[in-house]
Amino acid sequence: MKCVVVGGGVVGASIAWHLARRGVGEVTLFERDRLGSGTTWHSAGNITWKPSREHDAPVLYALEILSRLEAETGQATGWLKTGRLFVAESAETRRDFEALERAARDRGIEARWIEPREAARLNPLLDLSSVDAVWLNSLSGRTNPADFAAAYAAGARWAGATVREGAEVLRLSVADGRVVGVETADGLVNADIVVVAAGLWSRPLLEPLGIALAQWACEHFYLIADVSPRLARETPSFVAPDSLLYGREEVGRFLFGCFDENAKTLDPASLPTPFSFTLLPPDWDKVAPYVERATRLFPVLADAPIRHFVNGPESFTPDGLPLIGRIGGIDGLFLATAMNSAGVTWSAMTGALIADLVADAPSRFDPRPYDPARFGDRGRDLDWLKAQVSAIVSQSYRNQNR
Repeated sequence: MKCVVVGGGVVGASIAWHLARRGVGEVTLFERDRLGSGTTWHSAGNITWKPSREHDAPVLYALEILSRLEAETGQATGWLKTGRLFVAESAETRRDFEALERAARDRGIEARWIEPREAARLNPLLDLSSVDAVWLNSLSGRTNPADFAAAYAAGARWAGATVREGAEVLRLSVADGRVVGVETADGLVNADIVVVAAGLWSRPLLEPLGIALAQWACEHFYLIADVSPRLARETPSFVAPDSLLYGREEVGRFLFGCFDENAKTLDPASLPTPFSFTLLPPDWDKVAPYVERATRLFPVLADAPIRHFVNGPESFTPDGLPLIGRIGGIDGLFLATAMNSAGVTWSAMTGALIADLVADAPSRFDPRPYDPARFGDRGRDLDWLKAQVSAIVSQSYRNQNR
């Protein structure tokens, strides 16, 4: 059996590795530019355990895979366990965190409430005057997304897969209701299985087949500020759902971003070509309210120079969950896209789930929440889709216990 994976970001590379290790047949990954391009390279790379359906088993599996990949390939993933400060600015959010605390305790996962003095020691930039409570989740950290993708790819090659960079898939080839291959600049490449993991470009790739995926892109940004004192590398990351903020240390500087309300949608067709290691222009008006919120929590930001404004598009869905699974009506066609800015977190789970589906084997992960068909034909209604996606960015982030 010949399997083709379209897209060499962290998700596509994971799929290639899982397929090759499963021994399903001849596996080839096509990346139109370089591995880790597209949206992977500008990801913040945070991974945080939570008891929710999409962060429990998937995150525990991701942590297992990070260790296994480095041992197998010798390729560093950049994984650094730092812990994460969950900052509650309201009693309601504190109650949400209490539910997280109970779940962590029941699971035997290291987490605890911390006193203001310890919070200030862990992050000396944090002003606790407007903070209701702080919960420390120790099973959290970050990876370097490009290195993570490279490690997956190295593992895939080691397991027998072929990884082709600079090889763009122009269209999918379908005959008699089943996929038969992909067309590249060099001609048709035959395949029995095709997995589309092309991120922003998955929807345009499938549109010629009459498929309208329920995903759309939004502008998504974070900033990196010079701060004093400089942060230690092991400084815990933070999340403040009341303010829709998150952040972490970045080479001594302070990276902070938001999951903004009324997120700006973006048609991927409007992006310049190539859009591989490219960013969108800064939008200071859009980010200004979140900088004000961040400055309330971290007053040092009032005078800290902003060194980088990273505005990179990400694909979202109306319910905040990715599209993973079979494409109905076309045998042999699978999908893994629309990671809702959590591709690094979900990459391991996605690779395992796709490999199980291709092999028609039982999976440790329930595929039903991610079924690409769950929205029916609603993906054709662009007004509805854009409105839903614009809203879900902040809605899914505000409730950390969904």
